[in-house]
Amino acid sequence: MLIIQLMDPAERFALSLTSKRMEFDVKLIKKQGYYPQIVFLGRLSFITLREDSCFEVICNRFGYKKKGERGYHWLQYKKRTSIQNTALAINKLLNVININGLGIHFTKPNPSLIRLKKIFSYDTFKSSWYKITLDGIDFNTEIVNFILNMADRRKAIQILDCDMPLDFKHENVFKFGTNDYGDARWVTLDDILKIRYVQNVALYKTILTSNHVRHFIDRWINCPHDMFLWMRITAMETIQLEGLFNELVVLEHHINPTNMRYFILAKPISRVCKLLSIHHSIDYVVLTARKPYDKRRNGNTKEKFKNVYEIMELLEKKNTLENELEGTRDATKLREYSNQIQELERKIHELGVVYRDGRATI
Repeated sequence: MLIIQLMDPAERFALSLTSKRMEFDVKLIKKQGYYPQIVFLGRLSFITLREDSCFEVICNRFGYKKKGERGYHWLQYKKRTSIQNTALAINKLLNVININGLGIHFTKPNPSLIRLKKIFSYDTFKSSWYKITLDGIDFNTEIVNFILNMADRRKAIQILDCDMPLDFKHENVFKFGTNDYGDARWVTLDDILKIRYVQNVALYKTILTSNHVRHFIDRWINCPHDMFLWMRITAMETIQLEGLFNELVVLEHHINPTNMRYFILAKPISRVCKLLSIHHSIDYVVLTARKPYDKRRNGNTKEKFKNVYEIMELLEKKNTLENELEGTRDATKLREYSNQIQELERKIHELGVVYRDGRATI
């Protein structure tokens, strides 16, 4: 068993095919989770592992074979369709490693709709996939619609290096957990304002203007619903955010002369992910939403940002007291508010905040 534990996935996969006993033994030591990806390329398919660059299995109508130091050698030789042999190889792999999710990748030549339907008629693919990628294919409405009709907020879609028609529409374009579109020129402001409860959205090429982005950010801050956890929007022009935050309590982080990050608290109390971040570069913004004190997003939170939510709460309280101070003429309340503001400023300073031109900065 110890020897099997020391084997890499490719070696364990090959060993499991030698006998039923070995297949059983290998099953007993499944520990680490993997994300395999199938690339369908014409009548061939290639199975790789994101966590192991040396693992590669090629499937065709004659069976499937593993890549080794001296080329490929057959692991299973039996004439079936290439889809059948791919499904068989994945099922065998399921016996060897824990699969957290299966990525399915299509590239040129374009798969036909008939072939797509055959692939997803197999429960192996239908029940295990977590991400579908269309990469560099010629746009085909039937193919894209077929995939969008499988929308699931636990799963992901990527359409990359594919020119999409400017009038493209589908009700499910933002109803996957992750929605990644290389060519998003067809996306309108109305489309993105309808986004609700997804994890990630990436729009790398759009015809959205600076005003569109400003309007969207304003609606996002004030939306009563959580829209997304992470979103990138690349505009067709330089994005101007000046004046957008004038009426808001904001914490700034200066990354470099062309990159700024702004932290803001969502306005509606109904929001679960209240801590908002806006990373602004020249022609794009990256927007994130987090739960208060959530340090799990994107790995370990940087040390300087670990207290951001606490800082934002203090800044909000300070802003409220300053408004109260301006609105009263009662001497007792003036002293009370002034003392409370001084105490808040002390706490804010202790958390590493300085003021630049009157703006709180970390």
